[in-house]
Amino acid sequence: MPARSLRYLLDNTVFISAVKRGWTKSTELVYYLLDSPAELFADELLIFEYERYAEALDASDLLNYLKKVVIQVNPSQVEIDVCAPFFPESELSDVVHAATCLYLDVVLITNDKHFDKIKRDGLVEVWSSTKAIKRLLDGLEDYEDL
Repeated sequence: MPARSLRYLLDNTVFISAVKRGWTKSTELVYYLLDSPAELFADELLIFEYERYAEALDASDLLNYLKKVVIQVNPSQVEIDVCAPFFPESELSDVVHAATCLYLDVVLITNDKHFDKIKRDGLVEVWSSTKAIKRLLDGLEDYEDL
């Protein structure tokens, strides 16, 4: 069995799920990752998205904590060009998030269906938040999304 990844990128959909309706399993997942030995990464566009949703959802405390832990890295044009064909032209930020994961070889955790095509291709490892919760919080190493 492959070793469990300790490198992740949390899409804004997971951030939103973690703060929108009080304490949820998504909230628990985010705090688990923030407090674990895992490395969390984000590109510049993702940080901007976190900031926008934190303001709208009154989640500045989580945003500040996240920004202290997250390592900000931007992909090169090479990775962006490789990932672009998997997304509609209107989804530039998703292209950049996927390219960041490709560049760093990290797992993307998201609830966004825009990543399904690149996930099926296997270019970037993509987990739903459910899969991340089952694997990381519940210890179910063999859990797979349907």
